[in-house]
Amino acid sequence: MKKFISLIAIALLAASMAACGPTASGPSGTLIVGTPKMNGDFVAGFGNSAYDNAIRTMIWDYPTYTTTPGGEFVLNETVVEKLVTSVDDAGNKTYTFTIKKGVKWSDGSAVTAKDFVFDILFSAHPAWTAAGASSSTGDSLIGYAAYKKGDVATFTGVKLIDDNNFAVTISAEELPYFYEVSYASFGPSPMAAWAPDLTFNADGNGLVGDVAAVAQKVATTERFKPTVVSGPFTFESFENDVVTLKNNPNYAGDYRGVKAKLETVIVKYVDQNTDVDLVISGDIDLVSGVVQGNKIEKAKAATTADVTSYLRNGYGLIAYHTDFGPTKFVEVRQALAFLIDRNIFLTEILGGYGAMTNGEYGLAQWMYQTQKEKVAEKLINYTYNVQKANELLDASPYKFEADGVTPFDPAKAVEGYWRHTADGEVLQINHLGTTQNPITVLIGTKWPEGMNKAGVKFTWEEQDFNALLTNYYYAYELDISERKFHTFNLATNFSAVYDPYYSMHSDWLGTWQNANQLNDPAIDYLTVKMRSLDPTEKEKYAELWLDYQIRWNEILPNIPIYSNEYFDVFSNRVKGLVTTPLYSWPRAILDVTVEGE
Repeated sequence: MKKFISLIAIALLAASMAACGPTASGPSGTLIVGTPKMNGDFVAGFGNSAYDNAIRTMIWDYPTYTTTPGGEFVLNETVVEKLVTSVDDAGNKTYTFTIKKGVKWSDGSAVTAKDFVFDILFSAHPAWTAAGASSSTGDSLIGYAAYKKGDVATFTGVKLIDDNNFAVTISAEELPYFYEVSYASFGPSPMAAWAPDLTFNADGNGLVGDVAAVAQKVATTERFKPTVVSGPFTFESFENDVVTLKNNPNYAGDYRGVKAKLETVIVKYVDQNTDVDLVISGDIDLVSGVVQGNKIEKAKAATTADVTSYLRNGYGLIAYHTDFGPTKFVEVRQALAFLIDRNIFLTEILGGYGAMTNGEYGLAQWMYQTQKEKVAEKLINYTYNVQKANELLDASPYKFEADGVTPFDPAKAVEGYWRHTADGEVLQINHLGTTQNPITVLIGTKWPEGMNKAGVKFTWEEQDFNALLTNYYYAYELDISERKFHTFNLATNFSAVYDPYYSMHSDWLGTWQNANQLNDPAIDYLTVKMRSLDPTEKEKYAELWLDYQIRWNEILPNIPIYSNEYFDVFSNRVKGLVTTPLYSWPRAILDVTVEGE
């Protein structure tokens, strides 16, 4: 299979990591990791916090396909004994997996084909959605839509054959797909622990029993404290913003067969203003994704700490809700982008360790690397430009003074002289940022300087990260009278599967996955075209990716601010930590040891 991303020294990294095997002695040592606040959602389907996801990565594993540090998809031969593929006359493609015997859950019970089929049937079941979860598991398989809606009780694209074998059939309508094997990448869920009273129908493609009761149980108990898991660590507790994990002695290993060498991992909330200081002082061992230039320089200069860095496979942004208030209008969204000097983030936050972006991309993405000259040429560069912002706002409904008749005059623009619609609605933007975050403060203090020159009233608030995510992802559930915020300062990282269909397509309106609530036919078309390529059509994918970026840059569902170089800062006692843009510390932790205990 061709690699989806090419990074310097990945071949050497992969070779060195492949040489690492399971530790000869038993696990030992405790690693303490500092992180922003976690929500406490440790079962997939709830929220999208990267900090919760770090925990999920360490307690759940055994996918049929996984990725290498370089982003290449590989069959997980630790779990899969045999794979057979076939294509029928209609073009549907079936993957039949034989699960290895001897793979175990954390409680010592066997992982079987039943657990994989249960995961698919349960995740796609309408009862799971009714319990508040969101999942696209199995959405490429035959019969998904009817099963997901609850129109039928059977999922025809899934089949339990016996305890060791199961099959999934990708619909011909979903093929070709650029990341095809990701459609056949499924992990198990512990059926015996979660759903001991459920069984399968005779055809092995439906659940029999009270699925709704199981969904409620998982959503209200297992979600917060998983009892049986499949990853290198077991979940012990989440108390006082501290997660404690213990080595899972029954873990079979990752795709290389490597098991964790650490006995305990503690992940705790720390103040982002002092996180690097805590590593240097020895109070914690690791913080990841550091972007502030002053903290990076401090870590580099410390004798008690070390750093590893990599280009970011993501970007920092100001997110819009495109279905609410003034930010419904593209002219307003573009104007707001022209009213903030994004260079201040590079100088005052990143300290030179980054670059401005004008689209939904990260510096590490292979598509960007092949298209960056055209990106610079064809995308609108949203430099600070009050005149351009006023021109755009004059083309929006917000072109009047308070009487709704007199045209707004940019020459009069000062704080308090605001733009209005013909109905007298003021152009007001309410921003939400996170507490103890210098980026929030920078936005809250610098953005109004431009807005006051264009008649935009601006308010900003700080809340904790969990509250921000709730307002960002779930505002669509609120009545219009209850909604307040239009913009949010956030950041995102991409996986090896860059498929914006799942976050920007109108198919996901009214769900947290399309958090912007974007509804644009051109974006819909391009996201589908991108994903509907054969995996070998890499050059064509990059061309469509560029077209997508051009359109995204025009309608601007987010203001892209920067992509940067990430730094993971760790104490000198930490050995073996090697991270990449697509292989972060929760996966790299298998090769980590600690000294001095």
